[in-house]
Amino acid sequence: MKLGTRTSVLGLLFFGTACSLLAKVIYFVQAPGLHNDHAIRKFEKPWFQVLVMFVGMSVCIILDKQSKKSAKSGDAASKAESEALLKPADGPSSVSSSPEPKPASVWIINIPTLFDLFATGCGTTGLLFTTVSVYQMLRAGQLVFTALLSIMFLRRRLDIFNVAGILIAVCGIALVGYANVVSQTNAVDKANQMFGVLIILLGQVMQASQIVCEEFLLQTVQMSGVRVVAFEGLFGVFHCVLWVLPLMYVLPGRDHGHLEDSLDSLYMLSSTWRVGFVMILDMAMMLGYNICGMGVTANLTGVHRVIIETLRTLFVWLIDMLCWYVITPGYFGEPWTQYSPMQAVGFCFLVLGTLTYNYKQLVAEQAAPVPSVLDAYVEQTSAVDTSKPTPSAIKYADEDGREEVESEEEREEQYGSYYSQPFGSAAHASFLGSLKEAGHFSHIENR
Repeated sequence: MKLGTRTSVLGLLFFGTACSLLAKVIYFVQAPGLHNDHAIRKFEKPWFQVLVMFVGMSVCIILDKQSKKSAKSGDAASKAESEALLKPADGPSSVSSSPEPKPASVWIINIPTLFDLFATGCGTTGLLFTTVSVYQMLRAGQLVFTALLSIMFLRRRLDIFNVAGILIAVCGIALVGYANVVSQTNAVDKANQMFGVLIILLGQVMQASQIVCEEFLLQTVQMSGVRVVAFEGLFGVFHCVLWVLPLMYVLPGRDHGHLEDSLDSLYMLSSTWRVGFVMILDMAMMLGYNICGMGVTANLTGVHRVIIETLRTLFVWLIDMLCWYVITPGYFGEPWTQYSPMQAVGFCFLVLGTLTYNYKQLVAEQAAPVPSVLDAYVEQTSAVDTSKPTPSAIKYADEDGREEVESEEEREEQYGSYYSQPFGSAAHASFLGSLKEAGHFSHIENR
C-alpha cells in the first residue's frame, strides 16, 4: 500500500511528535521496583529504552518484506519490457554486461549500529535531565558534527553557504543550551541541565560518526534503506542483550548501586501494564513513522523535509507546554519561562542554519530539469546498462550529444548537502543521514 503525499506528511508529523514525547513520558510512568520493599518509583531507565528502540527498528523487516513482495510482482514484466525496448531490430542486444561489484557483508552494519547505540544512549540519558523541546532542538547539532567529520574523513569541501550554515547553527545551539541552563533556579538543577545538554551533544557527535561511517563503509551494501534499518535493529538488540545492559549493571551508579539495574527494569515492566503499554505504543509509533517517512522521501524535496522537521519540533514544544498547564498541571511538560524567548530565537537560528547549509541543494532541486524518458531511450539506447539498478540516477544526452548523469547522490556530494532522513532511530536519536532517496547505498566519488 502506497501512501499519498498528504497522508505521509501528516503521519510523519503525528508519529514523529508522538515518538519524541513518548521518549520522555516513559520516565514519568511509575511502577513497583525490585528494591526497598517494592517501593513505587519512576521508570528512569535510558539504556533499556535503547533496547526498545532497536526492537522497534527490527520491526521494519515487515516493511522490507512488503516492499519485496510488491517488487517481485512487477519485476518479470519490467525486465521483459526493458529487454524488448533495448534490443535492436537487426540483431541481439548490445547492452553492457559488465559484472557487478561484489557486495559487502551484512555484518559490516555492526559498526554503524554501535555508533547508533551509544548515540541513542547519550540522547535518552540527556533526556532525563532536559525537556523534550531542548532535546529535539539540540539534535540539529548533527549538522555541525557531520560536516566536520566529513571534512576530516571523507575529504569533503564546504562552500560559503555550508560554512555560514554551520556558524548559524552553532549560535542556535548555544542559545538553546544557555536558555535551558539559566532558566533553573538552583545550582543542582543548573548542573543537571548542563550535563543533559552536553550528553545530548555528545550523542550528536556519535550520530554524526554513524552517518560518516555508513557512507564510507556501506557504499557496496546493496540493500534498501528499510532493510539496513531492520538489520541495525537486529544487531542492536543482540548488542544490548549480550553486553551493553550487563555492562550497565556492573558499572557503579545511582540506580541502586548500578549505572542501570536491568533486573529492576524487568521487574517494573512485569509489575504494571503501564510501562509495557508505553513501550509498545512507542514501537508502534516508530513503525508508523518509518512507513510515512518512506512516502515523504519518495515524493518531497529537501525544503519540505526541513519544514516538516521544523513543524515537528514546534508541535513537541507546544504539546509539552499544553501538558504542563492543562493536561497534567505542574507534573509533565515544561513551562514558559522568561528565557523561553531566547530558546525560540535559538530554534530560529537552527532552522536558518539548516536552510543556509543546504541552500545550493535546495535551489538545485527546485530548478532541476526533468528529461524526457523517451528522449533518454532514443539517445542512449546503446549506452544503458540494465544489469545494475539505478533508481536514483537518470542518464540522458544534452544538446551537444554529451552524456549527462543526474543523481541525488551526486548532487548531495557536489553541494555538501545535509538532510534529516525519516528512517530508523529518528524517533529517539538523529536520522540515518546516509540512507539515500532511492533507498540504496551507492558509491560516491570524492571530489
